[in-house]
Amino acid sequence: MGIASGALKEYDEALDYYRLAEDHLERANLSDRERASLENNIGLVYLDKGEYDSAKPIYEKAIRRDSLLNLNPSLYAKIMGNLAMTDFNLGNLDSVEDKLYRSQYIQDSIGDQEGQSRNYYNLALVNKEIGRKADAFIFAGNARDLAREIDNNLRYMESLKLLAELDPENANTYNLEYIRISDSLQQEERRIRNKFERIRFETEETQSRNEQLARQRFIWAGIAAGLLLFAIALSIIVVQRIKNQRLRFQQQQQEANQEIFNLMLAQKQKVEEGKQSEQKRISEELHDGILGEMNGVRMILLGLNKKGDEAAISLREQAIEKLKGIQEEIRSISHELNDASYQKFNNFMNSIDDLLKNSCEPAGLHYHFSYDQDLDWDQLEGFTKINLYRILQESLQNCLKHAGATSIYVSFEIEGSDIALTIQDNGRGFDTGKGKKGIGHKNIESRVKKIKGRWYLRSAPGIGTTVLVEIPLDHISREAKKEISLPKDLQEA
Repeated sequence: MGIASGALKEYDEALDYYRLAEDHLERANLSDRERASLENNIGLVYLDKGEYDSAKPIYEKAIRRDSLLNLNPSLYAKIMGNLAMTDFNLGNLDSVEDKLYRSQYIQDSIGDQEGQSRNYYNLALVNKEIGRKADAFIFAGNARDLAREIDNNLRYMESLKLLAELDPENANTYNLEYIRISDSLQQEERRIRNKFERIRFETEETQSRNEQLARQRFIWAGIAAGLLLFAIALSIIVVQRIKNQRLRFQQQQQEANQEIFNLMLAQKQKVEEGKQSEQKRISEELHDGILGEMNGVRMILLGLNKKGDEAAISLREQAIEKLKGIQEEIRSISHELNDASYQKFNNFMNSIDDLLKNSCEPAGLHYHFSYDQDLDWDQLEGFTKINLYRILQESLQNCLKHAGATSIYVSFEIEGSDIALTIQDNGRGFDTGKGKKGIGHKNIESRVKKIKGRWYLRSAPGIGTTVLVEIPLDHISREAKKEISLPKDLQEA
């Protein structure tokens, strides 16, 4: 496009196209040869415009490109000739002929007839300027002949015009030939101009379509960006809403927990109030009822100590009956105060028998149970009964899980000042010196310590296992001790 614009003498447009080409060369990182070719074309535009000062530095830069003579001698010779004509037009005639002859030599060596024709014409102009018309005429004739041979009409016409000036006698012949060629060139120029205008129109149309496509892409990109932003905003809103719902749920849960806590506090307060009320009631009954009656009995007995008649004996018997009534009343209040966990052991031996039956029979384990009939086992303290019950329960579980026994023997006996619980099975046994204590044995040891007793474990492989627990007899309940400590006649009564 730059070359075509230059040929149509549209120099500014040509320079614009060349600048675009230069930008592409910079991005494409092309070789020095392509850059030198572009610089030669730009210099030629300035040369045709008559701006010789602008053309000269461009040609000098192009001709200094690395290895240009070896890589492209035709281009090098062309740049050398254009530089020579730039100096000629600037009036620097000292090295013009040398540069032209050197350019001519290179073009002749490579057979560049186009370049030779141009150099012949330039040599004719230089020789005409310095007054060597004969040499100028010869060079102009050579330029004309080569131009005609290679169909370079512009160079042919320039040579005819120069020959008419150098050979006035035959000027008419040269001029007629010039006019003929000029007419044909004008027609060709109009054809080329029309073609160029069509190319320009198509180019502008293509650019317009590209701009339209670019605008459409921009619009679609904007729509896509908008949809993306909308999706992001929507996701943020949804996430925030979920977080808000979570917070509301947590707040509701906290409020519910607080309400439950308040209800628990209220319930606890009611329980405490009930305890205090019950304690007050029992205290009043003990103070107002039992203590009053016992004081009355005490006064009666004190008054009867010095009397031995039948009336005194009758009164004493009535006092004893009164004391028995008071004893039963105290026992009733005591039972009311007993904890629910102790109440299940009101008949201790029956509870033990139920435990053995419920544990052994489902497992097919035969059991033998015996206990000392002379002791009222229900008089044991509730805390002691619970721990003995749990120790037996843990031992039974160990037997069922690990012993592989077919029978088990359980006894509750009195041995001196101790209560002895014996649990013996005929299982496989184990070496007590090996391994660590299990949780079951640790629980048994803990419970034995709670009731200040002692326990022994005897076992060996093949002879079964025996657990012996001994606790002091002082674990009999306070009520039983008080009953035992009454005077003999009251005990008999």
